[in-house]
Amino acid sequence: MKKCLFVFIVSITSFYGYSQSFFGTQYDNYSGINSVISNPANIINSRFKTDINLSSASLFAGNDYYSVKLGDLLSNDYDFEKQSTKHPKANNNFYTNIDALGPSFMVNINDKSAVAFFSRVRAITHVSKISGLFLNQIQDEVNEDFYFENQNFSGASNAWIEYGLSYARVLIDNDTHSLKGGISIKYLNGISSGYIKARNLSVNYDYTGLDVTDRTTTTGNIETGNISSLNDFDDPFDNRGSGFGVDLGVTYELKSKDFDDYLLKFGLSVTDLGKLKYKNATKVYYDANASYTDAEFALNDDFDSYYTRISESKSFNVSLPSTLHLNADWHLSKKFFLNLNSDLNLISVDNTNSNFVNNTFSLTPRFETKWLSIYAPLSSVQNSGFQAGFGFRAGPLLIGSGSVVSALFDETDAIDVHVGLKIPIYKGSKNN
Repeated sequence: MKKCLFVFIVSITSFYGYSQSFFGTQYDNYSGINSVISNPANIINSRFKTDINLSSASLFAGNDYYSVKLGDLLSNDYDFEKQSTKHPKANNNFYTNIDALGPSFMVNINDKSAVAFFSRVRAITHVSKISGLFLNQIQDEVNEDFYFENQNFSGASNAWIEYGLSYARVLIDNDTHSLKGGISIKYLNGISSGYIKARNLSVNYDYTGLDVTDRTTTTGNIETGNISSLNDFDDPFDNRGSGFGVDLGVTYELKSKDFDDYLLKFGLSVTDLGKLKYKNATKVYYDANASYTDAEFALNDDFDSYYTRISESKSFNVSLPSTLHLNADWHLSKKFFLNLNSDLNLISVDNTNSNFVNNTFSLTPRFETKWLSIYAPLSSVQNSGFQAGFGFRAGPLLIGSGSVVSALFDETDAIDVHVGLKIPIYKGSKNN
């Protein structure tokens, strides 16, 4: 058992691998089709006649157990396990999120309405509320007894494809105010799903110095979905899920008297309402009262070899990571803006096979013109702390990170990056 649980955690959190996707860039007025994923109302009255995304991708990996410097991580002789700083506590968390926007486009039909189509691949993986004190003991060779009780950790890995249609319309527009609304309807194609949930699991390890006599005793319950052991998924790609999702959003603009644009813009949206259903999945609930030696477990770590099945079924649902987005954008001068954003998780982390985003609060100053935008997000990310980043948009190219600055100058608990390539077809000369 020594390293099996640790190996599982490392593998499940790196199986793919958001808090917030595309840190800092979504609220650029020239983000175009990329902005639809946070608020479908953003596509109306944008700076484009048409915006075509060729390919864009965002990766976030965060935790509250490891801290590293980006420079150290890139060193050839850096030993991550031995040299990274660890912060073990009663409940530690690991999280990764990939968000890739495939071929997508938006079109302004007229001054009052716009439509968009987008394709998107997403993958969210997490291990939540696991004892870092336990992990710290089992990473290396164990040469002493240990005991942990009432563990209720969970781990899940979900990947799916979205095909979305969006419509946005100007609802109110006069010399002072503007109100816009938008909706996205999404068809979901589940690629894979696997999870494990411990319920009051206790582990007692009796060390003797010999694999044939070192003994692990466990009590409690374990629920699994498409996972047959701590080391292997149970054919995660052998079934497909399907479902539907909805994004809803509005934006309000207070127009400026000093220049032909807004002074303040507020956005409110709820994204990822919906779920996926896996009809051919394997869901099992185990009585985990068992005892086995290291030698026995090394030969066979399959759950069915040690635990008793209490119940099983052939399907389960996966909720989308429903999120509330609140955004305020202050137009300081012709080319300078200050953005305040929050992404708030609406899904309980304790749900079985939970699929969620980490709460994120960010403040982003930006310089914005038609052909160039520069932004420097400052963020607080749940379970990963303060992050400082930098990014830019130069015509069709988008590159940035919400954590690169903090990762270069100090140890960080999170790393993220985003890149994109698009074909922007601009309107006239407004805000050039």
